[in-house]
Amino acid sequence: MIEILKEIDIDIDIKRCEDVIRENNYLEIVIAIEEISDKYRNKISHMSENENNVVWNYNRKNLEEIEKHLISYKEELILKEKERTIAEKLANIKVYIEENNVKNKNIILENIDFMEEINNKDITLDEKWMELKKSLDLIKSFSREISIYILEIIILIAK
Repeated sequence: MIEILKEIDIDIDIKRCEDVIRENNYLEIVIAIEEISDKYRNKISHMSENENNVVWNYNRKNLEEIEKHLISYKEELILKEKERTIAEKLANIKVYIEENNVKNKNIILENIDFMEEINNKDITLDEKWMELKKSLDLIKSFSREISIYILEIIILIAK
């Protein structure tokens, strides 16, 4: 939930950068640079580069750079949240399997390990999807609950 709020906050700041760049008002550019730099100085490593600049040296290009850093930071937060969610889902399904009498337990665990391996591979999303299609075939033989868990994990990995 906190990550979503951070994402919304970042979206607001990105929008502000876009608007100020479009307006091209020098005073607004300086104010935006100062406020956004202060806000993210400890969160985004590249944001501190403007620290030594004097206010009258700021320009539109500085704000465009800040906007790029904000977009990168947002993407990084989304990726971290995705990885956290996948790890949580994988842990949940393993707990579910251990706590319940599940048919084909070994096959399901092998499939979960396979999905975890695919998620950790440094390949494109399309390549991950091609690999994960193998898990879709196995779902037919699993219970509804297990199938739903696995489908959720497949969707998260393939996004």
